[in-house]
Amino acid sequence: MIEEILNTIKQHENYKGQIVKIYELNGVDYKRCEVPSFIDERVRKALERLGIFSLYTHQVEAIEALKNGFNVILTSSTASGKTLAFNIPVLDALYRNKKATALYLYPTKALAQDQLEKLKLFSEFPIGTYDGDTPQDERIYLRNKGRIIIANPDILHVGLLPNHLLFGRFLSNLKFIVIDEAHYYSGVLGSHFAMVMRRLRRILSYYGSFPQFFLSSATLENPEEFSFKLVGEHFKWIKGPALSPFKKLFVIFNPAIVNETLNIRKSTLSEAIWIVETLLNQGKNVIVFEKSRKGVEILSKQLKERIGNTFEISPYRAGYTVTLRREIEKRIKSGQVRCVVSTNALELGIDIGELDATVIVGYPGTLSSLFQQSGRSGRVKESITFFIVSSNPLDQYFTKDPEYLFSNKFESISIDLDNPYIIKPHLACAAYEVPLSPDIDSEYFGNYFGNGVKELESNGTIVKKSEHFFLNSKTSIASQFSLRSTGEEHIRLIDMETGKTIEKMSKKRALEEAFPSAVYLHLTETYVVKKMDLENGVIYLKKEQTDFYTDALAIETIWIEKTIREKQLRHINVYFGEVVVEEVIRGFVKKQFFTDRKIETCPLDLPKIEFKTKAMWFTIEDSIVNKIKSVEDLPGSIHALEHALVGMLPIIVQCDRKDIGGVSHPKHPDTNLTSIFLYDGVEGGIGITEKAFERVEDLLNITFKSISLCPCKEGCPSCIYSPKCGNENKPLSKNGSILLLKEILS
Repeated sequence: MIEEILNTIKQHENYKGQIVKIYELNGVDYKRCEVPSFIDERVRKALERLGIFSLYTHQVEAIEALKNGFNVILTSSTASGKTLAFNIPVLDALYRNKKATALYLYPTKALAQDQLEKLKLFSEFPIGTYDGDTPQDERIYLRNKGRIIIANPDILHVGLLPNHLLFGRFLSNLKFIVIDEAHYYSGVLGSHFAMVMRRLRRILSYYGSFPQFFLSSATLENPEEFSFKLVGEHFKWIKGPALSPFKKLFVIFNPAIVNETLNIRKSTLSEAIWIVETLLNQGKNVIVFEKSRKGVEILSKQLKERIGNTFEISPYRAGYTVTLRREIEKRIKSGQVRCVVSTNALELGIDIGELDATVIVGYPGTLSSLFQQSGRSGRVKESITFFIVSSNPLDQYFTKDPEYLFSNKFESISIDLDNPYIIKPHLACAAYEVPLSPDIDSEYFGNYFGNGVKELESNGTIVKKSEHFFLNSKTSIASQFSLRSTGEEHIRLIDMETGKTIEKMSKKRALEEAFPSAVYLHLTETYVVKKMDLENGVIYLKKEQTDFYTDALAIETIWIEKTIREKQLRHINVYFGEVVVEEVIRGFVKKQFFTDRKIETCPLDLPKIEFKTKAMWFTIEDSIVNKIKSVEDLPGSIHALEHALVGMLPIIVQCDRKDIGGVSHPKHPDTNLTSIFLYDGVEGGIGITEKAFERVEDLLNITFKSISLCPCKEGCPSCIYSPKCGNENKPLSKNGSILLLKEILS
């Protein structure tokens, strides 16, 4: 019984009350019904061969919605049969129409390969993965004969769309486009992918093809809005169960305090080793999730040194060869590997067999990811999850308000359809694929289309012939920009030992992440920056092993350019609009891996960064300001609140902490009032602070709980300290920020 594991842990000498809360999640009774009678007999027989004689009700709802002509977004828990919900109607259509085709899109090659194996169990249609690893002869075969092509966003962007004439047969007969793990597409990648979808739809229109879309996703806060932004068409939302059919214990585990004054806790890795050893000794098969690749290797090494003679333990992460990953997956499925330590590479739906326990080391960044990782165990029987929180404010929030995890509140997914730095290169790509027509294409590309075309024409990127715009080049520019960044990538990172360019990035990102002496992680290797030559657009790095990482210390100034939306919330006025941010990297701090202990602060002299983006800000009435001034330091109070708001924002909007910034000002010159700003840290904005504007009351309430329930006296890394504060967390007033929030929310 899984309850025995908890008793063993509580009786151990290491136990100091680390268990914050235990949730017993009883399995949900999934209602079943018959396979719809309209499904082709050949599909029904294939299901019976696999032992499937009935379906879940949410699967049937999705199948019937597709039959009735709707685009569908299905949200449900892991192991709830989302894959069957789209495979059945797709195969049904392919059997009924001998020319019909379908396109499946997956965020990773590993997931695409996993889906291929599942589809092969169903049918003998010509099916294959089309990606960078696909041999040339197989590519030709799929273009000429393929009925289902399984691809990823990158190959769609650089391979299929620019060369769509080679795919004429396939695209002309396309009936379904499946986008699995749709919640993966947020922020920069999501905004780019939304443009790729619009390019795809206009090409399909050229071929007279109007397929239905099926989006499969973990639970979202805004599924219908998200699916419309991602694809540009309306969807019907099918809401599946949020929990597994099997019982699960979910344990929130806060490492033991080692210094009460500073609120410093034991390393999450040392606690993870103890828990994993306990689980293995109890006969459980375990998956451990660690956020960083370096953490995966270190945790695997320490586990092997401690218990490797008794149990087989294997790391798993991106950067391994395809052959090695397949071998590890096979050994996990067979039970030969008893414990796998992985990055989020195994978070998504790759089939790795039956697991009894999940150990999550640090909050993975989103609630969707947390429950996806937890759901990797317990797919066929009862299970247990240990969520070991780190000391950062986001993790610690769940120890102060554990009920939030199961309150059915999820992050909004941010996609920005008006970012010129993202839209412009896609307009140029679209002009190459099918000449741009202002009357038609403004419907695909939205408000910025007209200005974007003017800018591209003025700089000679596109040329007007008759009433259409053509790319002024014989080749597409798709390969010249990444779907994971904005702006032009002019800076090359060069490995000094090999002379090879290992990565390209924008000047802004280079100054923030690849400054002189920075520790930079690329794939599986750690590099140290030795020289920055911005004039020639190169940065030189050398491969070195370090026991520390680096964080840039930035000082920001912000100026309002345009207010787009505004509203009043109790005692504050809240705004969303366009801003200009000036950022100076004044130094960096070295911190020890895993403990985050500060080693030293080093100065830097780098050029100023200036960029346009979008922001949410609010102004505070003078009456409230005067109350705070009478008892606390005002600059310290608003500075502390700004830090805490930035730290809590990823609970409200799906984003990474590094994608957002904050500025506080006792009397900002553009507002003439005390003001706090949160801004998108990406040129042009990616929709994060727009969602923050919409859910600002949720954000303020969560931030109040985070600060007021923290046991520290004057502030700590678990509530108001920021690892990237250019002023090194001075001044800060914890009490002042609490009083300020009370006044705002009263």
